[in-house]
Amino acid sequence: MNLMRAFAFYNSAWIRSDRGSAALEFGFIAPIFFVLMLGIMEIGVMTFSQFALQNSVTDAGRLIRTGQARDVAPLLSSSIPVPQCAKDAASTQVSYATEQAWFNGQICCGVTPLLDCSNLQVTVMTPPGGFGTNFDTLLAPGTQGTYFGGSASTADQACSIVLVRATYVWTVWFPGLARILNSNLPAQFLVNVGSNGRLLSGTSAFRNEPFSAGVAGC
Repeated sequence: MNLMRAFAFYNSAWIRSDRGSAALEFGFIAPIFFVLMLGIMEIGVMTFSQFALQNSVTDAGRLIRTGQARDVAPLLSSSIPVPQCAKDAASTQVSYATEQAWFNGQICCGVTPLLDCSNLQVTVMTPPGGFGTNFDTLLAPGTQGTYFGGSASTADQACSIVLVRATYVWTVWFPGLARILNSNLPAQFLVNVGSNGRLLSGTSAFRNEPFSAGVAGC
């Protein structure tokens, strides 16, 4: 009987000494776990937003390529409401002040609510050298946020070569994670704009279709 009591006392003492070990172990693992979890969330949502922006730029560029942007310009100049999203004719009717505002809105239709449309920088231009132009010239001062729209614009003409680009500075949610990743990857894996941002961009280069009367082909 004494032996059984001693054994029971030993086991109960061992159990009491093990109490709290799970919390202690979790305390060691938790920082790594949360860094991995937050990193997956950050990069996952940011990457999804990047794909959404590129798809939206491609869809909006199709409006120029097929002549729809040129056709809507007279309506906009007359303050006639048009669908907020051209790809959804049943969307809310909106009056846009300029063709630039309308085109920016078309890109916005594809990224809401992932991105804040007020921070989108949209550029539409006709490269002077066609597809042989160095498209990096869009980074030059004065080109970002400009739109050469209207009936007199070469971007709205049949067979023109057009470049559309939209950029957005994504604010990193977890600055600590950004510092960890950037310190381990000198090429600025996460933060590459300012102190806490990453530049997302979507680009589409194309030749307009021969949508004008009298134009047989390009």
